[in-house]
Amino acid sequence: MEILICGTAAAEGWPALFCICEACVRARELGGKNIRTRAAYMVDDRVRVDFGPDSYLHQLKYGLDYSRLEHLLISHAHSDHWYPTDLHFRRKGYSDVGDRSLTLWGNAKVERRFEEANGDHFDSYRVVFRAVRPWQSMDLGDGVVAIPVQAAHDTSEECVNYVLEKDGRRLLIGHDTGWYDELTWRLLEDYPLDAVVMDCTYGPNDHSRGHLGCASVVRARDEMVRRGILRADGIMVAGHFSHNGGWLHEDLERYFEPLGILVAYDGMRFTV
Repeated sequence: MEILICGTAAAEGWPALFCICEACVRARELGGKNIRTRAAYMVDDRVRVDFGPDSYLHQLKYGLDYSRLEHLLISHAHSDHWYPTDLHFRRKGYSDVGDRSLTLWGNAKVERRFEEANGDHFDSYRVVFRAVRPWQSMDLGDGVVAIPVQAAHDTSEECVNYVLEKDGRRLLIGHDTGWYDELTWRLLEDYPLDAVVMDCTYGPNDHSRGHLGCASVVRARDEMVRRGILRADGIMVAGHFSHNGGWLHEDLERYFEPLGILVAYDGMRFTV
């Protein structure tokens, strides 16, 4: 699987839209890997995980061809991960999509947000909605299987992370979660992982509820190794950062590199 990390920021982006805090001012000055858009991922060119308000920018920035998209996997309905208004432009008169359909996977709130934004127009948008259930495998075709993992995030909806599997290789995209509950840890033991992208929203301000921070990412890596979830040669990537954490990219690298953990940046690519 070819993975493109399109965005690595929390809801407000980094630099945040209106913010003049030191972390945002420095990010604007330094640019490069310190510029972070809202989190989203491409898996090959057929599957996208999350579809937030920066999806159009990602298309332009990385030369993506969304006409090739067959599956949108939505982790939860928060607006930085799910911006259904842009699917309006799949309609005739805005875009010519031919006979290509797009399968939208998500929870009940994801479906409701689509209908609030677009009405009940799944057919005219050539969008097919499929409900996700934690631990129920989803066949995405071309040998790709997705397994929704129960995330510890917003109790008002069923939030999930995703394990993506192809050719016997597995990746966990684990943003927008706090520390997993014991059942989730046990069930993950059945899916040995080759790579993990883990939430690090709070940066050095460690936290384990709703989101994680740097120390919790290290603990999560160690827990996965202890339980045999992360393979011996597997890679761990910290992602999904907020400016409220304060640490810029090189600060994060200074902390994580000695521990064998990579720091995600917008445009990061790797193969699983």
